[in-house]
Amino acid sequence: MHTNYVLYNIVPFGFLVLLVYIFIDVFLDYFRKEIKSNQRRVTLYSFLFYLLCLLQIKVGGITLLPLNPADKSRRFITANDWFGIFDSIHFNMYLWSYSSIVYNFLLLLPLGIFLCILFHFKNINKAIFLVILCCLGTELLRLLLGSFSLVPRNIGSIDAIYLLCNILGGIIGILIVKIFTHIQMKRKDKVYNGSFN
Repeated sequence: MHTNYVLYNIVPFGFLVLLVYIFIDVFLDYFRKEIKSNQRRVTLYSFLFYLLCLLQIKVGGITLLPLNPADKSRRFITANDWFGIFDSIHFNMYLWSYSSIVYNFLLLLPLGIFLCILFHFKNINKAIFLVILCCLGTELLRLLLGSFSLVPRNIGSIDAIYLLCNILGGIIGILIVKIFTHIQMKRKDKVYNGSFN
């Protein structure tokens, strides 16, 4: 038995929801006593869009009707719109190759950067724990949606390698932010000390 299923890309819908949220947030800012920093606001919006794209890439799309478990062969039809790049990234990411390992490493590098910028972790262990939790959460979500036949399942023995690459990418992102903030603090101290000498 063989059935075609339509995979829906969640990025366009999520992008529209994010635009509505941005509009409401900016509109309500006129009535608030405290005004949010524009830099922090843009960072938060880009972080939410990154999470949306990350979810699409890791899950690969979602079907509205549960898949038939009796199907021996499943074909997934995707839309070739300008968000279609996420579909090709998802399906090529789980092929065993060195480029997919590097891609999985780079996939969560921005997560570590965003977490450090948004939440200002003083303790690096908390940030690393949160990256590990996010990596495990996305994998568990993918497995959970796959068990309910809402997403295509691509569970293999090499998923542990990809999970480790994702965690390592997030940790490297945290370290990048810590190094840059350390360099920036040294520069500020140098300028501050140089101005009084």
